[in-house]
Amino acid sequence: MTRTSLPIAVALAASAGLLLSACGGGGSSSDKIQSSASTPTSAPTTTASASPTASDAVKRPSTALPKDLTMAFDWPKTGDATKDAVLSDGEQYIRALKRASAMDDLKDPAYQFYSRDDALSYAHDQIKANIDGGYAPTGQDHYYDAKVNVVRAGSATLSFCRDQSKVFSKVVKTGKVLRSAPNADSFILYNVLLVKDDHSNGVWQSSQITVVEGAKQCQM
Repeated sequence: MTRTSLPIAVALAASAGLLLSACGGGGSSSDKIQSSASTPTSAPTTTASASPTASDAVKRPSTALPKDLTMAFDWPKTGDATKDAVLSDGEQYIRALKRASAMDDLKDPAYQFYSRDDALSYAHDQIKANIDGGYAPTGQDHYYDAKVNVVRAGSATLSFCRDQSKVFSKVVKTGKVLRSAPNADSFILYNVLLVKDDHSNGVWQSSQITVVEGAKQCQM
């Protein structure tokens, strides 16, 4: 496996299927959908943040990345405070997931801070799969075409595309980068349900996620 989006062989919950419809993306019949339902054992913790965020009264863990991994999120602010907060915290969730994989640290607090429920399980399993395989992501990761919808107070959906054609797996022990040519699976659609309530640490936490590989609507 030379890509950093590792497959998780777990059936998608029915509620996540509704999420796909809400975000307007389902992919073709050949698209591969990833999800997870296992539960990580470590509890969320918080530290000071080094990342730009929408909330100013919350202490946040760092989502800073190693120098050999860059993540570009090409979605401008909407001008709506709630939607911009969803975009910001959705970005931090993805950054935190990749940070933990890149740092080979399943106990990194950031991904636990920015997620809960199925989205926390998904992040945990993705990170663990990289660590168990001895891999870390490296290269240039590109995210774009974000669409956010506030469903009701404290609930929002976020969909966005990813081009992972320039991000690869690095063998942690040797530093060797496993490169491969771009293909249809390089383009991925993410659909995320985020919630903000009394238990969300003052942020929009990712709660459910579906990941569709080979998404035609994301091909550039």
